[in-house]
Amino acid sequence: MTNKEVKLNYVMTSCARFPLLLQAMKSSLLVSAHNLDCLFVISSDGEEIKAEHVRLPQIQGIALSDDQQRLSLAAYHQVWDYQRITAQPELPTSVESTQGRDAVFYPCGSMTTGYLNTHDLAWGREKLYMVNTRFNCIASPVYGKSFEVVWKPPFISALVAEDRCHLNGLALKHGEPAYVSYFSATDHRFGWRDGSSFDGAIMRISDEQAVIQGVCLPHSPRIHRNYLYFCESGTGRLWRCPEAQLPASKSDLELVAELNGFTRGLRMVGDMAFVGLSKVRQAKDGSSRHIDMPLLENQQDLRSGICVIDLRDGSEIACLTFSGDLNQIYDVEIVFGCNNPRILDLNSEELSDLFHL
Repeated sequence: MTNKEVKLNYVMTSCARFPLLLQAMKSSLLVSAHNLDCLFVISSDGEEIKAEHVRLPQIQGIALSDDQQRLSLAAYHQVWDYQRITAQPELPTSVESTQGRDAVFYPCGSMTTGYLNTHDLAWGREKLYMVNTRFNCIASPVYGKSFEVVWKPPFISALVAEDRCHLNGLALKHGEPAYVSYFSATDHRFGWRDGSSFDGAIMRISDEQAVIQGVCLPHSPRIHRNYLYFCESGTGRLWRCPEAQLPASKSDLELVAELNGFTRGLRMVGDMAFVGLSKVRQAKDGSSRHIDMPLLENQQDLRSGICVIDLRDGSEIACLTFSGDLNQIYDVEIVFGCNNPRILDLNSEELSDLFHL
């Protein structure tokens, strides 16, 4: 399926089960593609998938509150806040694009943080948490400030904008930060670029212990049913380990699935995992690093898209494949209770006639 509305070279193709799965779940997907500056909204009528997009510069992290009423997006030097609204027929609005939609999100504000290279976002019980990769810490956006520091790894000696360890992933537990992923426990400017791709680790925040070490470019730690899941992006693998057995050596981990893509972006629901897949890209500065990454051995066979994995046996339930320019996925989120959502663009003229009282 080619989305002709987006003036970009990309194609989406799905297996027969993917649109059926979304319809049966009465859900839609949000997928961030930072290289295209796009948030894709992927829905289904049961027979075909439909893709719309919202343009946001260098978008990475996506966060939905537990009640699915607030949507936050990390985009370059800002964090954007959207509110979910329902139809209000008494209002004098004639926004045609919201007619027939079962969920509408409109932009209601943003906080300017400066360029933090914000990766994961997550809504906790009382605040929004963000992985402030440039300053090597977990932070929260605060009105009138660039950010408020919540926690930083014990090996980071100073709060400086040097991306020393490439802190990227965050898992919440009971609404509080619980685990983080990073590429290397280094304490100098861009130190993570210097060593092996297998210097990555998952750290438990409560006791600041690296509970899993020696993993290749980890992303997307998540807690689900008392297991810690994470993507070992450089190998295309999805791993898990019972929380009660942490810390654990890599030989103690359970391999859930091995996929032919750079695994990044993870959303679990029930017995399923929605996993983002990307191609391996060259470093933006043109340098060579992490040349020991296993995925480099079969770059031509790698794919970009979303793979749905059965957590019970690791089999593939359904897949959505991207081609063309759509080859860098960062995050994946699910909007429940809707097969036809709309996220209004920041510059949309429709906002002038959309009222929420």
